[in-house]
Amino acid sequence: MPEFDEPTASAWLPSACILCECNFPELFAELDSLPTETRIPVDRAFPFMLSAGERRSFTANTILRDPAWRRKDPSGALRISPDDANRLGLSAGGRARLTTRRGSAEVVVEISDRMQLGHISLPNGTGVAHSNAKDIGGIAPNELTSTEDRDPIAGTPWHKTTPARVEAL
Repeated sequence: MPEFDEPTASAWLPSACILCECNFPELFAELDSLPTETRIPVDRAFPFMLSAGERRSFTANTILRDPAWRRKDPSGALRISPDDANRLGLSAGGRARLTTRRGSAEVVVEISDRMQLGHISLPNGTGVAHSNAKDIGGIAPNELTSTEDRDPIAGTPWHKTTPARVEAL
């Protein structure tokens, strides 16, 4: 194995016999700050954390695929915990208004004990018009996520941590 002056900036991958030079000072500074990072305060206007683009058993990336392919959950329902749904007066199969800093959409509600309090999710691969479909079947998650809320290094939007609000309709 080769010797390195800066072990945090290089990695030896013996299985592939490749030397990967990874010298990104801004990334190392960000990683060093993680143990002392303060929690992001909850915004009362957007008290939920939306995971926009959840993988589900019958979703795919946003490609032009006939929505009939989605045998389960054709409307791309918003998942929410039973306690949060109860507190908001939501019912399974009912409709709600989902709002983020970027936009708002009417969604079908799915109550799921897999969701933690304060967390909601929408599937990926929905909200795209298809010539064989009578409706678009769901919400395009990118319509609700802002490019301003993004990773400072890679520039990737934070689709999995989008502040949101849910209201019963």
